[in-house]
Parts: sequence; C-alpha cells; structure tokens
Amino acid sequence: SGRGAHDDGGEESASLLVAVLCGGPSAERGISLNSARSVLDHIRSPGIDVECFYFDRALRAYAVSTKQMYSNTPSDFDFKLRGRDSARDGRGDSPLSFFPDPASLASHLASRRAIAFPAVHGAFGEDGSLQAVLEEAGVPFVGAGAGAAAAAFDKRLCASALFSFGFPV
Repeated sequence: SGRGAHDDGGEESASLLVAVLCGGPSAERGISLNSARSVLDHIRSPGIDVECFYFDRALRAYAVSTKQMYSNTPSDFDFKLRGRDSARDGRGDSPLSFFPDPASLASHLASRRAIAFPAVHGAFGEDGSLQAVLEEAGVPFVGAGAGAAAAAFDKRLCASALFSFGFPV
C-alpha cells in the first residue's frame, strides 16, 4: 500500500513500514528469532507493512520472508543464506536482498522511511552498536538510543549511573 496523502484533499492514506531486525553475532540469535516472531504476531494490522531482516554472525543482513521467520533456526538461516551474498547487490530489490553490513541496511531503511524494531539480543543488538548505526542513518527505531543502550549493557557503567541518581547498587 502507498504512503502519503491523497492529492484530492481526501482522507490521508499512509502505511507505516516497520522493519523487524533479528539474528546477530551473539549466542542469543535463537532468542532473537523468538522475539522477532513475537513482534510479528502482535504488530500486524491494517496500515502497517512489516519486513524482516536477519543479521548473520558476520553482520551481513538479509531480507527474509515472514514465512521463513516461523520455520527456521539461526543455523537454518545461515545454511540457506550461505553464498547468496555474492549474488546480491545491496540495493534491496530482490526477495532475498543482501546488505553487506549494518550501515547498508540502515541506508536502505532510511530511503524507505521505515521504522526499525530491533529484536537483536546480546552484543550488537543491546550494546548500542545497532542503535548507533540506525541513528547515523536517521532511521527511527523502537527502544533506547545508542548512548543509553551502551550504558545499560555495561554493568559497571550502569551501576555507576544508577548510583549517581541515588539508587543503591
């Protein structure tokens, strides 16, 4: 469905594009897939278009269908996607689009005015790294910003920040 207002002065008709991001380099990739499936189960509704992107261990990103999201483990994704990156150009115009790095995916999402929903767990997903890439590209996303995520992920830094606000740690 289209984006933007009708030119005839009628009611505005817009779809929101939400990009669910999952996978990643950590051992928590399986949990990430479960989180992404939960997002898919609850976000689908009229006016919201959803696309899914899976990061492999090397942080290459692939567009994957929602059907694939419900039938695969991280090992399945890695096996099925192995070798496909060399056949993709990073423009995001094929059913199994490939993006060689997070910045390429973020640029693609920015050009499509998507909102990212990060469901990547562990390092890269929760330490502020993914958030920094999205912020740099101007992609709005769900969750804490890069600085807050980095502070919360680092236990020592988090404890220090909480202590400075009067919380016992």
